[in-house]
Amino acid sequence: MEWLANNESSLSAIAAIIAIIAGVAVVTRLIWTRMPAQVMSQVKRPAFLSDWRNIALMGVTFVALLLAVLMATGKPDEPQNSREVARLTKITGKPSVAVLPLNYIGEDQSQTYLADGIAEDVITLLSRNPRFFVIARNSSFTYKGKAIDIRQVGEELGVRYVVEGSVRKTGERLRVTVQLIDASNGQHIWAEQYDRPFAKIFELQDEITNGIAVALGDEIFQAEMARASAIPTDNLDAWGLVVRGSQAVVTWNRESSTNALALFRAALDLDPDYALAKAEVARSLCWRAVVAWSDDAASDIAKAYTLGREALKAAPNDPMVMWALGGCYGLSGRTEEGIRLLEKAISKQPNYPQALAMLGEALMFDGQSARGLPYIDKAILLSPKSPYMYFYEFYRTMALCELDRYIEAEQAGQNSLKSYDGLYWSWLVLAWARAGQGNIEGAKQALYGAKTSEPRFSLDLVRESTGIIFKNKGKNLLALLEPIWPEDLKTADHDSGK
Repeated sequence: MEWLANNESSLSAIAAIIAIIAGVAVVTRLIWTRMPAQVMSQVKRPAFLSDWRNIALMGVTFVALLLAVLMATGKPDEPQNSREVARLTKITGKPSVAVLPLNYIGEDQSQTYLADGIAEDVITLLSRNPRFFVIARNSSFTYKGKAIDIRQVGEELGVRYVVEGSVRKTGERLRVTVQLIDASNGQHIWAEQYDRPFAKIFELQDEITNGIAVALGDEIFQAEMARASAIPTDNLDAWGLVVRGSQAVVTWNRESSTNALALFRAALDLDPDYALAKAEVARSLCWRAVVAWSDDAASDIAKAYTLGREALKAAPNDPMVMWALGGCYGLSGRTEEGIRLLEKAISKQPNYPQALAMLGEALMFDGQSARGLPYIDKAILLSPKSPYMYFYEFYRTMALCELDRYIEAEQAGQNSLKSYDGLYWSWLVLAWARAGQGNIEGAKQALYGAKTSEPRFSLDLVRESTGIIFKNKGKNLLALLEPIWPEDLKTADHDSGK
């Protein structure tokens, strides 16, 4: 019954065939019964026409066979959009998005170039994001000035997401409104409004377009994470597995890092040449090693270097691959190599928050905190709703501590924990900031907080981790924390296991 309920078009076809068969049977019977006797005597009457039951049986048999064939073929055709999106995603390995021309609302239509310019800049900036496939301007701008249906646009362009919006001049101000829509169902995922002085529009256009592009990047990726979460792991493709693994990093701890690594490896098993999957495996191995979650840190870091280099060789211009390997270098003592690679990633994609934040961190580990802090601040400014904000604020806390700006560092540490409190290093650097202000009790409370997020948290664990990260560069946080370290946190709880 469920199949019948979901296949109205097939049922209509069956009904039509039944009607045709019945009509043919009736007409044939009428013709035969009204045929002149002289003709009938010379023509042998078909046996099957001698009885209405035979005709009915033939019709029922034919319909039954047709119904069986239809049911055997399974589901009805997918909507055109689903097929096109699946095809495009399979070809590119990425979700697809179209940025439509923004609608200019105002009496002076000579100002429409502003709306076009903003849309074009957003397309250009979003195209630099390696996570997405962006439809070219020549295709998306064919809809300019037309009344559109988002689902139809999705079908015609074969995209999963559509960006639309408007530009309105009100008095001396310019208001830009942007919306992100799921083309498969018309659902609004995100909307934002930017209100700026019109007199400074040319100065502020970069700020507006950068803000839109970065926000869209974050929102699309979060939508992809939600989509991947709803699909059983066995049914995910390599891209979906990478997205699911990235979602695990949103709540980074020992367990989630293990799950993320397994998902990235599964993606690599499906597609051994997938550069992004290699880069993510490399990043996971390295990060687990530097926070002392690895059974053999040296071996895992060496594997991370190998996989990261393979990924970079396969995708030499991919900023995400550069970020993954550059971050691995930066976190494991090879800061100069990491800085060079992260700077190259940013040259390819200037508004890449994760690369900016990691560059700031690598510079800090290289003893250049004053130079690194502005990169971290820019990442926070560009992506205020990022699911990785706790990482950015954690990096900022460390850089500020290195600069002896402990009051600001404590605020950054608290911001990190408000975003996510499951990473023991966030608690550790908060303790560092408090100890730097002479708040010994507050520092100890933060150390006990670290224990709640990492059962094996101890002075031994932190020594292992900082020994990998700092490599004698920068001011080691243990210089402040070791003298006040609680006695019951000095040795790891081995019952917790690694």
